[in-house]
Formats: sequence, structure tokens, C-alpha cells
Amino acid sequence: MARILIALDGSPASLRALEFGASLAAKLGVGLHLLHVMPQVVLPVGGMGPGALSELQHSLQAEGTRLLAALADKARSHGVAVETELGVGNAAIAIADRSEAEDIQLVVMGSRGQGTVARLLLGSVATEVVHTATKPVVVVR
Repeated sequence: MARILIALDGSPASLRALEFGASLAAKLGVGLHLLHVMPQVVLPVGGMGPGALSELQHSLQAEGTRLLAALADKARSHGVAVETELGVGNAAIAIADRSEAEDIQLVVMGSRGQGTVARLLLGSVATEVVHTATKPVVVVR
């Protein structure tokens, strides 16, 4: 089944991307693949111990899982099939890599428009995905 990949970080722009992507998927009769990428947690030199690192990783994973579950419910309200994925690492690389799957036909993601100068530019993750993904990318403001 053809799918639209929607990259989500919980920001207002990504929520607009979800609405756009879910509406488009419903019109085209395709499914959605929702992707949230959490950062890779590294142990700072002289910083927290392994227990604290594990706790932080668990917290980020739980937060990402909750975000995906809530947004999947929103997307399903459009009458489309939804699958979710929680990635770890560099968001731009993970999004571009996931977009290479044969079933992904389009990538939808939010831009980051904060402040006068930033409104003229895409966020760094969106910019990198636009330049590296081989599938079409729609950036929603």
C-alpha cells in the first residue's frame, strides 16, 4: 500500500503537517506512516551516571510513544490507515532514510518559522531532508 511519511516532533508546524498529510491521504486513498525521531542520548564527560542516562532514555522513549499514539488517533479520525515508528538519532538522516522505503510516496513535515529572519528559512531538519531525500517533500508552514 502506498503511504505518506509524516515526520513529527510535536511542534505546531508538525501538527499542521499532520493535518495536511492526513487530509491528503484520505483524498488519495493511501495510508500514513508517522515517524518521530528522538535524539540519541550520550553520556557527558563527568556528567550523570549510567542509571541517570538510562532513565533519560526511557523518559524520551515514553514521551515519543505517547506523542505518536495521540497523533495516530488524530490521523485515524480522517479515515486512513496509520502505522507509527519511533526512531533514534539524527532526525534529518532518519527521515530521509525512512523515505527510501518502496511504499513511501511522499514526505510531509513542518517548517520552523520563528522570528522575522527564521520565517524566510526552513528549519535545519527540513532543509536537510529537502536536499537529501529522493522522494518528493512537502514542507508545511
